[in-house]
Amino acid sequence: MNQDLKMAIIGAGVFGSYYAEKCFLNPNVVLVGLYDQNLPKAEFLAKKYNARAYSNLDEMLLDVNAVIIASPATSHGDLAIKCLNLNKHCLIEKPIASNLAQAKEILSLSDMKPIVVQIGHQERVILKTIGIDNLPEKPRRIISQRLTAPSERGRDVSVSLDLMIHDLDLILMLMQEEPEYIIRRKNIGIRDFFHHSSAELKFKNAVATLTADRTSNVNKRIMELVYPSGFIKIDFHNKKIIHNTPFKLNENFSENEDVKDSLKTATNSFIESILLGNKVTVSSKDGYNALKLALKIDEDLV
Repeated sequence: MNQDLKMAIIGAGVFGSYYAEKCFLNPNVVLVGLYDQNLPKAEFLAKKYNARAYSNLDEMLLDVNAVIIASPATSHGDLAIKCLNLNKHCLIEKPIASNLAQAKEILSLSDMKPIVVQIGHQERVILKTIGIDNLPEKPRRIISQRLTAPSERGRDVSVSLDLMIHDLDLILMLMQEEPEYIIRRKNIGIRDFFHHSSAELKFKNAVATLTADRTSNVNKRIMELVYPSGFIKIDFHNKKIIHNTPFKLNENFSENEDVKDSLKTATNSFIESILLGNKVTVSSKDGYNALKLALKIDEDLV
């Protein structure tokens, strides 16, 4: 790579700060600017990473080639559509959008235009590093639990779009098919802001059971995969696996540099897709499929 990519970040919150650091440290990127509706937050990050804080989004977009959207989830769709219409490469933090109409438009624009669109489902890095993404068998049973303590982050959408969507994306990646139907689902809380969600999905030859809760007193992120040849249990929080399968898996995956900083890995992959033409790790279609299933679990789709 012998060219600099002019990058901007929309959103100066927790994830915006993470992305700013990754871009600042990448030798192929010039972090041009940051935009946030809260200008002092953007100014703080901009000063830290030698960039400019913009008070006008349109002005910032004129100065860059690529954008990372790390704003609140309900703004992802509008911002992505705006950036894509201006032919800007986009890394969109999950979810791709908060409604299916916007996700469809993003998918259409990414198909029509010669631009790179990647969705921020970073947990895929872990499964790929372990070697679970390319096994000779598909799981017959999947159980996932994603529990976190209360936090203000992600509260603008339901727990399905905030947390469960990680596991939905992983399950769709492993199964390579959509579920035939939802056997059962249970949502607790105010509609569109559910804080607890559980669902059971029926695939052609498998069943997946998922639970997500953001009011828990423990942090727990596990996935159990039962194959004809045995089981694999992944602890995402503690970065450990237990299995009794004959598969050659990377049991020391926690020592892998890609896993130690999966956000850096995903960000660098996005940059390389732009500069080298590499295939993106998570496509707009992947993001669309995960959102569609999350909305079905929320009963916003039938």
